[in-house]
Amino acid sequence: MLIRSRLTKGEEVRFISHLDLARTIERAVRRARLPIAYSQGFSPRAKIAFGSALAVGVTSSGEYVDMELTSDIGPDDFLKILNENLPVGIRFGAAVEIGPEVPTLMSVINRASYIITGSQRQGESLGRAVRNILDSEAIWVERSRKKGTKTVDIRPWIYSLEALEVNSSRIGVALLVQTGSQGNVRPEEVAERLPFAHNSMKIHRSGLFIARGPYLVSPLEVAHC
Repeated sequence: MLIRSRLTKGEEVRFISHLDLARTIERAVRRARLPIAYSQGFSPRAKIAFGSALAVGVTSSGEYVDMELTSDIGPDDFLKILNENLPVGIRFGAAVEIGPEVPTLMSVINRASYIITGSQRQGESLGRAVRNILDSEAIWVERSRKKGTKTVDIRPWIYSLEALEVNSSRIGVALLVQTGSQGNVRPEEVAERLPFAHNSMKIHRSGLFIARGPYLVSPLEVAHC
């Protein structure tokens, strides 16, 4: 059977890498004695697939993981057993059984939402910075590649950017961007154009979605379509 689940990465583990997160979950699966399926070949690997890698220092309440099991287990039991074997800061909050015809997470997820907060640099306006980004015809960023650097215009992939009221000492924005193989915006590429004071910024990924026309669909919803 295949199970798709939603994962939270909290403040306690914000500085672990995506690889360490994946290893932690795989170890928890083994400790829980869940009937995880393995690939064939010389070096078998647990059949655990993530929707999108999460950068070091970024928390999330909307990651998704697919697991293939060799025998049936109810989603509620799956969540209970797995969470009992995970460290503080990593929790699975929902799970559904999916069929083999459901597309893989990596092939369909194409939107990511973020909440970015920080203290404001003195004398600079968050509202003005947001308007400047949204009014820009192009936003060019340099990205490192194996064969050197590449310049990319990320403006077409920024779908919404909105200033938030956080509190008297911190400012914030809600951001919706493209992610996946057809285009990708890193939240820090937008944040560096906002008036956040040095070392005060925190990035939280609030969701991963599948765009269907004007609508955003959760990967858990797609599993039932």
